[in-house]
Amino acid sequence: MTGTEHPLVTDYLSTVEREASFLPSGRREELLADLREHLAVAVGDEQDPQAVRTALERLGSPAAIAAAARAEEPEAATVAVPPKTRPRTRNTVTAVLIGLSGFAGIAGSLPAVAALVVGLALLWTSDAWNRDTKVLATALTLATPVVVLLGAFLLSGRFGVMELLAVLAVGIALPATAAVRLLRALPKAA
Repeated sequence: MTGTEHPLVTDYLSTVEREASFLPSGRREELLADLREHLAVAVGDEQDPQAVRTALERLGSPAAIAAAARAEEPEAATVAVPPKTRPRTRNTVTAVLIGLSGFAGIAGSLPAVAALVVGLALLWTSDAWNRDTKVLATALTLATPVVVLLGAFLLSGRFGVMELLAVLAVGIALPATAAVRLLRALPKAA
């Protein structure tokens, strides 16, 4: 009996094969052939179980060998652990709510506040955008009531149709700009 036929070695190789089941069959067979070759030299015709165990311990655990093989196979790691994805619909709804908060402000305060609060809550709980994009969208959206109130205060003495239209245009344009920015920053669907 050769060293690779020793029961400890065959058990070891079976465990490696099981641990490396994620590998394509050709790559797994190549790994096992390399291990058999190495063990044929390391164990030789040795029959002493302690000497065989020592040779196997030097080689490393089957789990460690499988982990090293996984690190060399980026495709296998990608397939084994799919990336976390959020539905694109949720992100689109978030951007639309933020964009509509300006229009809703014209219709009345309750719809505007509801669209604003829900849109910002969805924005900050989403992982689709980075922090800078979220801050910019929040600033543009929250600037709307400030601009409307500031415009009303500063123009209170001569508040005519043109001034009203200018304040409303800015009140609609700021959240709409935030919405467009959010939609453009969305990752493309795969």
